[in-house]
Amino acid sequence: MKRITLLTVLLACGLLATSAPGFAQAVPADKPAQPAAQPAPADKPADWFQGKLNLQLLGRDDVASSKFEEYRVVPKGVSMPVFGFQGSADGNSYALFGTNISQKDQRYTGRASADWIGVSFDYNQIPHNMGNNARTLFNETATGVWNMSGTLRRSLGDAVDAVPSASRTYPFYADLLAPTIASAGFVDISALRKRGDVTFDVGKKLPFDLAFTYNRDVKTGYRGASGGDILGTVSPTIDVPEPLNEVTQDIGVRWAWTVPNKGNVHASFNRNLYNDRVNSLVVDNPFRATDLAFVSANVPGGPGQVRFSTLPDNEANRGAFGAQYKFARQTLVTADLAFGSWTQNAAFLPYTINSSVFTPSGAPAAALATLQQPSLDGKINTASYNFTFGSRPAEGLGVRLRYRNYSYKDKSARFVMTGSTSGAPDRSWVAADTPTADAPYGYQTANRTDASVGHFEAQVSYDIKALTLEGVYRNEQTKWMGRHETSGTDGKENGYTLAAIYHSNDWVGFRFHFDGDKRRVSGVEAGTIGALQGVMSDHADRDRTRVGADIELTASDKYGVTFAYNRRNDDYPNRPFKVAGDASTESGLLKASYDMLSVDFDYTPSARAELSAFYTYEKAIQTNQWVTLTGAALNNRLTYVPSEKGNTFGVNGVFHLVPDKWTLTLLVQQQKVDGLWDITAREAGSFYTPGRTTLIAAGQGGAADVTAYDDFKQTTAAVDLGYALAKAWTCSVGYAYDKFTTADAFSDGTTVFPQAVLFYLKANDGNYQVHRAYTRLSYRF
Repeated sequence: MKRITLLTVLLACGLLATSAPGFAQAVPADKPAQPAAQPAPADKPADWFQGKLNLQLLGRDDVASSKFEEYRVVPKGVSMPVFGFQGSADGNSYALFGTNISQKDQRYTGRASADWIGVSFDYNQIPHNMGNNARTLFNETATGVWNMSGTLRRSLGDAVDAVPSASRTYPFYADLLAPTIASAGFVDISALRKRGDVTFDVGKKLPFDLAFTYNRDVKTGYRGASGGDILGTVSPTIDVPEPLNEVTQDIGVRWAWTVPNKGNVHASFNRNLYNDRVNSLVVDNPFRATDLAFVSANVPGGPGQVRFSTLPDNEANRGAFGAQYKFARQTLVTADLAFGSWTQNAAFLPYTINSSVFTPSGAPAAALATLQQPSLDGKINTASYNFTFGSRPAEGLGVRLRYRNYSYKDKSARFVMTGSTSGAPDRSWVAADTPTADAPYGYQTANRTDASVGHFEAQVSYDIKALTLEGVYRNEQTKWMGRHETSGTDGKENGYTLAAIYHSNDWVGFRFHFDGDKRRVSGVEAGTIGALQGVMSDHADRDRTRVGADIELTASDKYGVTFAYNRRNDDYPNRPFKVAGDASTESGLLKASYDMLSVDFDYTPSARAELSAFYTYEKAIQTNQWVTLTGAALNNRLTYVPSEKGNTFGVNGVFHLVPDKWTLTLLVQQQKVDGLWDITAREAGSFYTPGRTTLIAAGQGGAADVTAYDDFKQTTAAVDLGYALAKAWTCSVGYAYDKFTTADAFSDGTTVFPQAVLFYLKANDGNYQVHRAYTRLSYRF
């Protein structure tokens, strides 16, 4: 009878999860925080044991969108969200914790400590569901190989070849492809990451610390939508899921020797190995079954397949050592140095998969023997130096100096490239440019890309009772090689921070700060782009200001209010002119700003009630401008001003209806983001069309704004009623609601063929609405 009663309670009450049921989640950190291990109970003997076990029974709506479970699993029925135990016996301690047992997002951590060795581990699985029910014309017959019926491809190609290029309009293709699209299959775009870490600490009986580490990170599934152009008589753009099957391993050793109250010296070495077990992505041409040399748009031709490269295998070694030493007056000096070597010598793929393409010597470009060399023999050496000095030489005075430098040197073997199959409209052989001073290896993208960044910072603070004044000076020196010119370019940035921090009587506190930074870059031709097509914003002059304030008010033990405001302005002066001397033809990112305001409120009227509320406002906006020419004269000028405004608010409440027995928890939260892509064109430019004047307001040059620009709204609510059955048992019931809506002009709709000749996957990662009811039970032992 006791067994039946316990089973009934477990199924009826489920088990207490670590928190109220989660909602759509943000991207997890590379290594999420481990569950905290509880210390040994003070009232327990030297040998002790304790643990926790949770079960949950949950019912919910079915959800078609992948967004609901993008980085997690919300299981129906009975599940075990949490279990754990820890203890000690004969001087040896141990612990094991688990979450989301047997689910795709499961995680396990543990530790054990014996006389001379300690072992700890962490195993974590993270799913990534990028889209459900993607539509594809292909079948994956092998990993990374997407095939289509040869008979169908030949039939589609013959139908296209039979009409002149002028007749190949969207209605023509839509009618031709309608049966094929209607019979398209479905595939979920998802991936699973399995990460494991283990550490062996063997320094327990040694006069120094010594530990060995091993990490293994395996990613399988799909990386996301991939593919590209297939150039020929018909040049479709194809979307397919890109396969993901990669393993990263890291083996390391750490050593440290500590002198009590003085400092330490330490060193480490790590070897990292990356193996991509998918060598390429191969996709059939829907309009050609076999390779045929391309002649023109009206003459049948083109490849039967295309091949896209994946990430190459590579290795890395990193050695580091350092020391820190303490002096009088709270003075601490530290130094850390690290050196690395990155190597990549994976075998090259052939120039092309198209058997109808030949090099000037008549050799097939699809053959490995045609390559100039079989692999890159790539190597980059890295070095980093970090030094700090901190002291309080006088009462109230603090001084801190920091310097860090990071650099890498490209030591890859170089060779002059003779040509490729990537430059021509039909992917035929194209000879490389004659080597020049700016492109000595035939292509500018083959240039060396050495770089170094040195950063110095000096900080001084002074305490005047409850007020602290702080000043910081920053200087950064950056050198690039190969970004724009082989002679190299330099960046110099100077900045400062002024801050005031105040705390008084535990009821009021504030911090105000103002930052100013100026970066200037030399070595890039100023005023006109000339041969350059643009300069990236991270390689351009920039003026940046930041201001922020945080105010905390605690009027009593019942009330608390926190205000925060931050603003950042980035201006990019001296951007290149597309037309020499014409400042209105500046090109690139011109300016950007970001604002954030938040208010948090806490209210505790009694020991039986806790309330909190928050509101956050965010706004991001930037201005980009791009110019096209006719000869050397201005033709069109497009100005893009994308912006996003976000409003988030929430209310939380915990009510102890009957102390130590009944607890009611409430949660309501909403986040809304409105995006706008403001586009303005030159009225006299080629983009302007008189027929648009009745549709688009004057002054925009016939360019319409995109109002549905990454908009979304999410509303969540939950209520939970918990009851303490006994000292070790807690039971609760609850309900949760989650609604997510999105609107984006670039991804809305379900049409896999929105334009000729583009084929999109159109996976479902959009709107959803979910109701959930659950019961849960927690048992501590």
